Amino acid sequence: MEPSKVTLEDVTAVRKRIEVEIAAADVQAELDRAFQLVGQQARLRGFRPGKAPRSVIERAFGDEVRRDVLSRLVEHSFHHAVEHHRLAIVGSPDIDAEALKPGEALRYSATVDVRPPVVVGDLGGLEAVRPSTAVGDADVEHVLSGLRNSVAQLRPVERNEVEAGDVVTVNLTSRLDGAEPQRREGLHVEAGEGTFPLALERQLVGQHRGARLSLRVPYPEDYANRNLAGKTAEFEVEVLDLRAKELPPLDDDFARDHGRSETLVELRGKIREDLERQAGERAERAVREALVEQLLARHQFEVPESMVMRRADAILGSLDVRLPEGVDQERALTELRAQVRPTAERDVRADLLLDAIAEQEKISVTDADVSAEIAAVAAREGQPAERVRAVYDRPEMRAALAARMSRERALASVVARARIMPNDGSGEVARGK
Repeated sequence: MEPSKVTLEDVTAVRKRIEVEIAAADVQAELDRAFQLVGQQARLRGFRPGKAPRSVIERAFGDEVRRDVLSRLVEHSFHHAVEHHRLAIVGSPDIDAEALKPGEALRYSATVDVRPPVVVGDLGGLEAVRPSTAVGDADVEHVLSGLRNSVAQLRPVERNEVEAGDVVTVNLTSRLDGAEPQRREGLHVEAGEGTFPLALERQLVGQHRGARLSLRVPYPEDYANRNLAGKTAEFEVEVLDLRAKELPPLDDDFARDHGRSETLVELRGKIREDLERQAGERAERAVREALVEQLLARHQFEVPESMVMRRADAILGSLDVRLPEGVDQERALTELRAQVRPTAERDVRADLLLDAIAEQEKISVTDADVSAEIAAVAAREGQPAERVRAVYDRPEMRAALAARMSRERALASVVARARIMPNDGSGEVARGK
């Protein structure tokens, strides 16, 4: 249904209000058609099919018919208005429409978020330092030590006193800033390992079976876990048992059994290769992140709130956040969104800017490119190609992958022109790869 009148109002650069009017004659014509169709299909007692008077049809189905007609008129006219004004809408519109009244025009407003116009500025003069990718012997030994610890055996000991490195079985009751206590029984803690609050581990060393401890552990304001930062935890600890950790010999047999290598030398070589690959990937990400930050600093534009909130929810979803029972779920979710909002807004701005760069650079991603990337994803993840292709059969998933590939290519073109300096003290300047 083509509206008789459409006006567009700028609420902000990324939010528009569309005022739509559909002529009374067009509204009435749609109502008449809808009631005629219902009359032909309705089965009403006392009337043959298609013979019930309009007044009877209206009494029986009037509200439902008018709601359906209103929904259809709004949907069709809204899409017409969006196409007429060439709006790149994001998210769902907020519709404000009154009920249909026979003989009267339909007027409603729709408020929508739109993609911002992003004008790409100067892309020259960007530079970044590529972090060192050097891997030392100590790094290799640290990984080897972790692998060795992962297959360590626990053996009983006759002594009662806990020594550093012992695995201690405890019952632990913890309370955070006066909240309800949480009790865990049969918990294994490696004394002095650093996986639990250091005050707790320091107190375990030198204790004995059956000992009971009461500890207060203040967490610093800059503690990595924001739920604990600046708070004080209280622990009630009961030492139940202790065992010594027995590490397997570090030899060729260990390499064959646990490192998928024929010799210890080969295992160390594989570990070094993995560490160097990971270091290279981290360095590449660091370079790209540094250049994106410079790009964002040069390009200031507003972003739609709906896009930011969707990204915030996606971030929380990727973190697998689980809200505890007994809390106000909506309030807790709002607080979590607020915590990740800066990251979400930055991500949205980066995506929009890279989309604009891709358009300016005439970067395209063909359907064949997407299919090749899907095959590459399957190979990297060791998944059957058919299973991965099935995930991307949905048009929205395929479109999302194409968009991501386009942004990666746009960023690669930025990196290729940037001045990349290695962090090795040589002063040598490299070009992005």
